[in-house]
Amino acid sequence: MRGRSLRIILFLMVSVTLSALVYGYAFSNNNSFVGSSIDEQFPVPAEARKSDVPFSNPGVVYVRYNMKGIEEKESIPDFYASEIRKWGWKEDKEEQVGALRVFVKDGKTMNVTTHSGFFTLFTKKGSAKPHTAVAGAPRAEGSKPQSPPER
Repeated sequence: MRGRSLRIILFLMVSVTLSALVYGYAFSNNNSFVGSSIDEQFPVPAEARKSDVPFSNPGVVYVRYNMKGIEEKESIPDFYASEIRKWGWKEDKEEQVGALRVFVKDGKTMNVTTHSGFFTLFTKKGSAKPHTAVAGAPRAEGSKPQSPPER
């Protein structure tokens, strides 16, 4: 009887340890962030992978990151939005449209759009004007692109 109890306890200890390791590994990337390739002060989940997608608007700096589990309809995951705020960025909810979210910090603006399986970051080249979403920026699939305002 004593040997059986010992085996059960040992089995439970090993199971709990393995479960903790698997859980910790699965969610470890949610706690790891790096500076984005277009602004080192804007966080990007370390698990996100930059992809080379051409963008032809010369007035916009743009980057696309592939990331499993991200969806357009759910927008930025809570853990990511929280980290953006921790890095000192404030969200401009008045500029938010659909999957587009706008963040400002120190006179800079960063636009974030989410899509199924990837997200994009973009900002105006050399722009120091806060609270300005980028006209003509990439939009969610299936929506009409905007053209820049006439001057």
